[in-house]
Amino acid sequence: MEEKKISLSTFILILAIMVIAIMVFFIFKLYNDKQITINEVYDLNNQVKRLENTIEILEEKINTHENTIDYSSNTNIIADEKIENIENISNTISVIDNNTSNTFSNDTIKESIQNYLNLKGALSGSPEGLLVKLGLANYGQYNNKTNDNYIKTNIKYLDYKNQMLDYMTEEWFENNFTKSYKNVNGYLYFFDGGATGMNFEVESVNIKGDYSNLNYIANVYNISVDDSKELEYVEFHITNYNEQCVISYCDY
Repeated sequence: MEEKKISLSTFILILAIMVIAIMVFFIFKLYNDKQITINEVYDLNNQVKRLENTIEILEEKINTHENTIDYSSNTNIIADEKIENIENISNTISVIDNNTSNTFSNDTIKESIQNYLNLKGALSGSPEGLLVKLGLANYGQYNNKTNDNYIKTNIKYLDYKNQMLDYMTEEWFENNFTKSYKNVNGYLYFFDGGATGMNFEVESVNIKGDYSNLNYIANVYNISVDDSKELEYVEFHITNYNEQCVISYCDY
């Protein structure tokens, strides 16, 4: 009778160990499955963030080039229909990116930033100097000064603005090239002041990073009065305006 009780106790102990082992196995499996699910969610979140970043970049490119697209063209209508039928979003992104790529040559971009810096250098000398650089006036041509130290010209303000838009966007013009000028009854007035002008020589331009072909870094020599040169790095952005490569931003 004693031996039977020991055997029953042993059986119960073994059974308890087996139950505990099974419970541990399932707990471990649940934990492992949970970790796998967490990792999958983390990967999906990263993919969503990368996709959102890509979409933001593409939207910026589309907004930049929207003025150059002829929406009445049959070709564009057909292209739109094809894009709507594409199920794979990566293929859609590829199509959009190809349609918004920059078509300006490196020489054209270099010429654009050189022309812009020439205007910036002329303005740093005097507001009158910028008008001379544009071919709108000669030094000393106008001397009818107002009480607030502005000089009246017979240049239409719109002529000045339109000529500047050959080199930069309207927003950049308004923010950077109107402070020393006034539009009075449609005519241009410029502030009578001056300083030492600046001269620049663009050595080369290189695309900034690999995410956009609209942002560049220019290697620029700042030429002093004694003809000495100092190399500087200028960041600038370009855009297409009326089929011309113009400056939309420059940190100089």
